[in-house]
Amino acid sequence: MKSSAPLVVVGIFSCILVGCGQITQTSERNPPDTTYQVGSFEFRDGGSSQKVRGASVTPAFFQGAKIAPLLGRGFLPVEYDSSRRQVVMLSQRFWQQQFGGDPRTIGRTMRLNGETFTVIGIMPTTFDVPAGVDVWIPKAG
Repeated sequence: MKSSAPLVVVGIFSCILVGCGQITQTSERNPPDTTYQVGSFEFRDGGSSQKVRGASVTPAFFQGAKIAPLLGRGFLPVEYDSSRRQVVMLSQRFWQQQFGGDPRTIGRTMRLNGETFTVIGIMPTTFDVPAGVDVWIPKAG
C-alpha cells in the first residue's frame, strides 16, 4: 500500500501558494439574474464624488453565490427591511482603492446617493457578480 503523504504535502503547499479559502471560492455559482438589480451609485468621500457600479440584491443573491465575505459578514434577514439601518458590502477592489485595504473599514459609514451606509463586509476578488460591481446593498421588498 502506497503512502498518501506526498499528496498531503502537495495539498498543504497549494494552500500556502494559492490560499486555502480561494480553492473553494473558485467553484461559486452565479446567482440568478432575478436576485439583483444593477445600478449606478454616487459615492461621496469628503468633498469629492464619483460614480460607482452597484447592485441591490435579494436574500437569494448571496445564498445562490455560496461564497463568504473576505472580511466582516453578509446581510442579515432583517436588513432587507427598508425601515432598518442601511448596510453595504464592498468589493475587495473598491475597498483597496477607496479605503487602502484597512480592516477597520468594517463598521465605518460611507455615503451613497446622499444616504449613509454602514460597511459590514468585503467580498473577495474572486467574486465579481454582476461583473464590475463594487457595492452591494440589500433590496427591500
